[in-house]
Amino acid sequence: MATFIRSLFLLTFLAAVLPHPAAAVQWLPLTSTARYQVAIDNDSIRLTPLGRLAVWLRFTPFSESGQRAAAADYGDKNYRSHMELYEIDCSEKSAVLMLIDIFDASRARLKRLKGNSRPDAIIAGSTLEKTAEMVCPALDDEELEEEPQAPDHESDNTRTTLPSDQTSSELQLKIQELEKKAAAEPANLETLRSLGNAYFDADLPQQAIAAYDRVLALQPDDTDVLNDQGAMYRQIGDFTKALANFERAFKADPKNLESLYNNAYVHAFDLNDISRALVIWRRYLELDSSSETARSVAGFVERYQQQINQ
Repeated sequence: MATFIRSLFLLTFLAAVLPHPAAAVQWLPLTSTARYQVAIDNDSIRLTPLGRLAVWLRFTPFSESGQRAAAADYGDKNYRSHMELYEIDCSEKSAVLMLIDIFDASRARLKRLKGNSRPDAIIAGSTLEKTAEMVCPALDDEELEEEPQAPDHESDNTRTTLPSDQTSSELQLKIQELEKKAAAEPANLETLRSLGNAYFDADLPQQAIAAYDRVLALQPDDTDVLNDQGAMYRQIGDFTKALANFERAFKADPKNLESLYNNAYVHAFDLNDISRALVIWRRYLELDSSSETARSVAGFVERYQQQINQ
């Protein structure tokens, strides 16, 4: 404990004298979830007056269905990505979500949401545990500053409240209601699809997979469900079934861009099969060469083809 206090005193002193980081942000890949690619801005790490480490994370949906779900969650159809500001308490292994910034396709901020005032325990295997593993050991080496700034975006005055506990409770109630409706109407496609999506949003992959199975038994070529179920298979590490879903969705609809993107993503970032991913990415660009996602795909192709050529 004494060592921690001495370190805290030193870091507090450094916070007062070290300069702000450069304006350019270098986002580093951190992890991925069923819905998001998560990146961290190492240069944003700052010491707060309470001795926590503040850091910005960026969350980008890796599929169109994930983007739609996030847009619904945050109540803005123009949603394309968001950033979250956390304060990590390394000694207590807890974190506080301070702010959420929502962005559109042009990366203009749509709104800023307030987070929580109380710390929550960091769950093993979570995105926050990976964040803590990255930032906490570097306490003695990082350039720390007292007031973290949102990277690359100007501030505005749009502030609303994000009641996370209330949102969680509402989702649980929604699941309970949908489970009752699905039991009463086992052939109701809309109810089953909504139940699967609610499990998806609640990060319950096994339950989501089972609900989506019921949808596909009634409507085998539902590409949205095939993609969402594939994302759930990916989350539990069953990449074979995830790929089978994405390939099935593309076979059902040869213009289904989401299935191509998901397929390439698993090959590249889960299986490290870059050669196969490049083939699929190029097929994607044959169908779409101008959207924001296409620009990301083109960037993947350029980057990884260069690595293969080296």
